[in-house]
Amino acid sequence: MNFTERIWINGEPADSGAACVSALDRGLLYGDGVFETMRLYGGRLFRLDAHLGRLHRGLRFLQITDVPPLHVFERMVTDAAEAVNGADAALRLTVTRGVGGLPSDLRSATSATVIIRVKPFEPEPPERYARGVGVVFAASRRNDQSPLSQHKTLNYLENLLARAEARTQGAYEAVFLNTLGDVAEASAANIFVLSNGVLSTPPPSAGVLAGVTRGCVLEAASALGLIAREERLGVERLHSAQEVFLSNSLIELMPVTVIAGRPVGSGVPGQVTMRLAEAYRELVEEG
Repeated sequence: MNFTERIWINGEPADSGAACVSALDRGLLYGDGVFETMRLYGGRLFRLDAHLGRLHRGLRFLQITDVPPLHVFERMVTDAAEAVNGADAALRLTVTRGVGGLPSDLRSATSATVIIRVKPFEPEPPERYARGVGVVFAASRRNDQSPLSQHKTLNYLENLLARAEARTQGAYEAVFLNTLGDVAEASAANIFVLSNGVLSTPPPSAGVLAGVTRGCVLEAASALGLIAREERLGVERLHSAQEVFLSNSLIELMPVTVIAGRPVGSGVPGQVTMRLAEAYRELVEEG
């Protein structure tokens, strides 16, 4: 089913070519806000509660209090989802502090700005899943000492620069190391490593945003009887791993077969990765 991109600002529909917010909005001026990206399968939102829960935690951390209650956010997002006419879509929910006075006065802002954008989903080419993708290490380090690293804020330029850096090197993604030299996450995904039958992913304390899909992977691994844990990972763990994959709401599970020019395992997507990808899709089908 086809539909065109739709945008709502503070609950009101806006033309996608002319949608705008105030030039004094703190989200624009300071990256003062949070966002969530969700996937719709046949018009059905997946793990909405988890996304809204993370949004709420981010708003609370940033002390953005003048916002609608969660049930209103849920209704707004659900209404937007109904507009896709049962299609596959990507939905982004953005909340800024709104228009405010002095930069340092967090409570001077007026009511928050809420933006919902829903657009047709553009899937990754199938060959990427069949062959796996390559990643490189980002030149910059993830600040594991910053609490912002554990929230999905609008301060996203570092991630975009790292992704652009990876693309110039012919890689699909960039992997951040943190200030200790441990693996943190990719620019737009969490990372998992399979070594000696154990599935590992870095903990939030390593400077990681705990993704909704990441949580689903840990859930699926447990259901399959796999040993799965959060633990600090050194670079050598990536290079010696049998399997590595990335996860986020849009790509689901993406096999990684090359890291900084070196093959992962046998150089092809691993069986455990494929089993987990199937288990994830089963979670999607269950809702």
